Amino acid sequence: MVSAVNTRMWMQLPAALFAVALFLLGAVAPLPAVNLDHVKGGVWKIWNWTPVKKPGEQKWEVGTAFAIGPRYMATALHVLASHRRRGTPIADLIMKYWHRGYVSSPLRIRRVAAMSAVHDLAIIEIGSDNAYLRLADEPVRSGSRGLTGFGYPEAAGKGLSVLRQIGNGITVDHRVASLIYMAVNMEKLGGASGGPVMNSKGKVVGVQVAAHQADSNLSIAVTVQRLWDLADGKSGVICPASASFDRCYELATEDMRARAGRQDPAAAYGLWQHYFDGDLEGGHADKLHLLKEAAERGHVLAQHNLAARYVMGDVVEKDYRKADLWMERAAKQNYPPSLHQLGKWYQDDGDSRSGPLLRRAAAAGFRQKDQYE
Repeated sequence: MVSAVNTRMWMQLPAALFAVALFLLGAVAPLPAVNLDHVKGGVWKIWNWTPVKKPGEQKWEVGTAFAIGPRYMATALHVLASHRRRGTPIADLIMKYWHRGYVSSPLRIRRVAAMSAVHDLAIIEIGSDNAYLRLADEPVRSGSRGLTGFGYPEAAGKGLSVLRQIGNGITVDHRVASLIYMAVNMEKLGGASGGPVMNSKGKVVGVQVAAHQADSNLSIAVTVQRLWDLADGKSGVICPASASFDRCYELATEDMRARAGRQDPAAAYGLWQHYFDGDLEGGHADKLHLLKEAAERGHVLAQHNLAARYVMGDVVEKDYRKADLWMERAAKQNYPPSLHQLGKWYQDDGDSRSGPLLRRAAAAGFRQKDQYE
């Protein structure tokens, strides 16, 4: 008997896709557990299959996706957008399941069905049916343990990897950013974006979208509730059947701008991040107001990044007092990198408050090279 947990997701998708999904719901069994054997066929590597054009040029093979229902997968939007920026059409991307020496036949992406620029999520349609993962209805809570991530981080080689939670519990921000911050047993997480985070019951509670920094072991995931919202049409955009990826991406960006204009801190931070990363033209030099708005409304990543701007003098004058202020606010929300960084700053100043902060960051399992020295 297939769980009905994923059923409502298809209600907002085009009618033809919904009809196919209803037919197949009883035909493909969900995957029940949380190890490599039990997610077999459910978590896939996204890569560019087009030939290398120049001598010495390497293929850019980064990204993870996972099946959420018949003919549909979820991934991080930036994985698709980054391939596009390198000149690879979405139609030229393929997916393979790679586990313990076994490599599946490739799957092709037929189109992107929905996307959210605010929460960095995308739902893609594929051309075949696969076992799929169950999505949790109940939100994961701060302090939870026993979570497991899956993905294809480049540092781990070609195959599917397990990202085990370490430390004394995760930090979750449901109110402002809808993000899960989880220390894992691996550093250099590039390539795991788009992979699932699962609880001990074998249900997906989040979608990995980032690492705190290239050499840190802190995985950042969007809560599965935002994936439900995307599928239900409550956030992001459902892509018209005839729309190209570029056109749907424009619609998703317009949606993000509109939400930022309505003082949504996640949208304001996402918009600033798009300018900072170069996804939108104009650079981030005159977009600091977006970062400040998000920070003032409690977005912990915005608070941490605003502190970094002040200490490095990036688009603002260096101001160590303001850097301390914003890093303190982020640390109060138990964001492990902020606990660690503020503790290091206090340690350098001979401040006795450093010890408790560093111990809390270590207890959360956070590891990273020091920064902002």
